[in-house]
Amino acid sequence: MDWDHLAEEQGQTYFLAWFQLLLKQSPALPLKLASQHRHGEARATDVTEFTTGAYNICCTVTFEDGFRAVVRFPILGRSRFRTEKTRNEISVMRFLCQKTSIPVPLVLGAGRWGCGPYIVMSFIEGSLLSKRLESSLSLDATMSGPVIESTLRGMAHIVLELSKPIFTRVGTLVKESGVWKVANRPLTLNMNELVRVGNIPPDEFAEQSFDTANGYFQELAAQKLLHLEYQRNDAVEDENDCRKRYIARCLFRKIAQQFSTDNSGPFHLYCDDLRPSNVLVAGDDLTTMGVIDWEYTYVAPAEFTYAAPWWLLFEAPENWEPDLNLFLHRFTPRLGLFLSILQSIEDKQIQMQSMNESQRLSKKMAQSMENGVFWFCLAARKSYMFDDIYWTFLDQKYFGDGLLEDRLSLLSKDELDQLEKIVPLKMQQVTEKRLEDHLTYDEFVDL
Repeated sequence: MDWDHLAEEQGQTYFLAWFQLLLKQSPALPLKLASQHRHGEARATDVTEFTTGAYNICCTVTFEDGFRAVVRFPILGRSRFRTEKTRNEISVMRFLCQKTSIPVPLVLGAGRWGCGPYIVMSFIEGSLLSKRLESSLSLDATMSGPVIESTLRGMAHIVLELSKPIFTRVGTLVKESGVWKVANRPLTLNMNELVRVGNIPPDEFAEQSFDTANGYFQELAAQKLLHLEYQRNDAVEDENDCRKRYIARCLFRKIAQQFSTDNSGPFHLYCDDLRPSNVLVAGDDLTTMGVIDWEYTYVAPAEFTYAAPWWLLFEAPENWEPDLNLFLHRFTPRLGLFLSILQSIEDKQIQMQSMNESQRLSKKMAQSMENGVFWFCLAARKSYMFDDIYWTFLDQKYFGDGLLEDRLSLLSKDELDQLEKIVPLKMQQVTEKRLEDHLTYDEFVDL
């Protein structure tokens, strides 16, 4: 499925209007916010121009004593759960700072301005790891060099450290009465995209945390069906395409019912957007100075942690080849290099007694390519890649050989009845070419 172009255009319209309001109040606004949350007598004297990312706009405020703070604003129109994601990210950064060795920004404060939430945090000196990589990437993934190996080593340390805290529920971290616990739903990057460019009503998602992995996988499978139901434009090509997409989502739901072998946990922290472009480094050895952008981090089923990292080729999954088997040709040698580095780090940490044998990830990540965990988890997390992944790697593995019509026998009567309803509905939407509004402007701003 492609993005709903009308939903994307609406989001861009909101963003431009919001950005103009932000510009009118700057630089006074970021100077004021940074000063409010930085204790001491030093005065804020300078502010940089805004840097625009995928979901946030940031600027750096410098104080007269040399201290620097980052003021970050979630972008209206691109971030669709701005208040919730800001609250979640603050909790995660504070947890990581207290409970792990991962260097993260210090949260100085947070609040709301006239058009949404903001965070003020400490500035971390360093260069983006992705920028340092640009001149070292090779078109041949079998090749490696000191920059690539240093990158993989630094990322392996982060992934391993993130996996060590364990929890008994799937969801978002909160601190209550001095105790960290999972109390809220997992807010994911995919949920943001389903609302932003799929136009799913925000209140269609589950509101609770989950006590089993399969329960959460069922929620992710339900999101796939909601996506097909609600996205009006650029969703299906014709009746046959619609039927194929619906059948895939029903069968994925069957797989999700009993997918996890660690159904009751323990569960681990997982960051949807952890990748080299969110890591700050310094020096020729690419020492990790800080890791940023923790907004879509939550406690997830163990399978997410055990899946091989999607970022190993230093590009987003959406930029992979349409033929995913060609992607595998490039990905497999890079994964081999990463796993050898990860295993050496695990060996050393076990020897130093900073982890135990059961906490190893390297073997499980290697197995994830063989047992399908990698592809199931990616399909669960990436709605706009779902169909290609399902038909390439999951359908035959779980249901054997057969034509599309053969798969109809695997659907329940209710699913078959719904199929006969959804096909004419989607065909009607194709002709209407309009966008359905689910929120008022004020609700949109407050979300």
